[in-house]
Amino acid sequence: MSEVGRAALLVLGFVLLFWNYAVLHNHMHVPIARPRALRWLVSRTLGLACGFAYRGFHIHHFNHHRYNDGEGDWGRRRPGEGALTYLVRSTLTPWFWPYALLGQIWKVASQKRGQRAELVLDFVLLQGSLVVLALWRPWLALSYFGMVLLGQLTIHLLNLAAHHETDATQKDGLGVTSTSRLYNLLCFNAGYHQAHHLRPQAPWRELPALTARLAGEGLVRPTLQTPLAPIHPAWVVRLFRSYAPAPCNPQKDSTTTSETPSAAT
Repeated sequence: MSEVGRAALLVLGFVLLFWNYAVLHNHMHVPIARPRALRWLVSRTLGLACGFAYRGFHIHHFNHHRYNDGEGDWGRRRPGEGALTYLVRSTLTPWFWPYALLGQIWKVASQKRGQRAELVLDFVLLQGSLVVLALWRPWLALSYFGMVLLGQLTIHLLNLAAHHETDATQKDGLGVTSTSRLYNLLCFNAGYHQAHHLRPQAPWRELPALTARLAGEGLVRPTLQTPLAPIHPAWVVRLFRSYAPAPCNPQKDSTTTSETPSAAT
């Protein structure tokens, strides 16, 4: 295969990873497979497709919903941390220095039967598949790993954009609402992030109508709405300028929302 062909496959892989994350995110909240065995298999498949150890990422994501990017959220941006530093740190930590994070996830996994075993299995599947690929085709493994890291960095960029200037202490300001038609069409209404944080168990099809209803109740802050997609260049530039590596006000402490997020098990 030519170099151009390989590059095209990597670009395609990046797009598929990005889209699979939208599927994975919805699956964690509203399972797309009901039978338990099939749901378990779909969870592992989607996790591997995104380069995530599913159970670990599941626990990490629901910690995010518990604290809404506020104090206690393991994935929040640190005070004064620049956007690039945050993105690189968040992307590389699970791969290269996950000890503190794994300790937190391991503690939560102990609260439900079988989750620690799933956590170990998921890490073995993810890391083992990369090791096998590296032994078989080192350069292919390196290219694939680079593509996965770039995809995950983009996913963290989505989180940064979805919580830009939000306030975890105020129910009307938990997330940014993007009304980009193309982005919401391709990513299952992921732009309606405020509604998603207030009603995380709501199916993705209901989020636009739910957003309108919440806006009528004063629970969608007008200043946290944008027609831009989170990955729009203008929005990305604004993020990097806003979160420059300079002293800034710390993020607000969080309050748990009234509804407990549902979870795919």
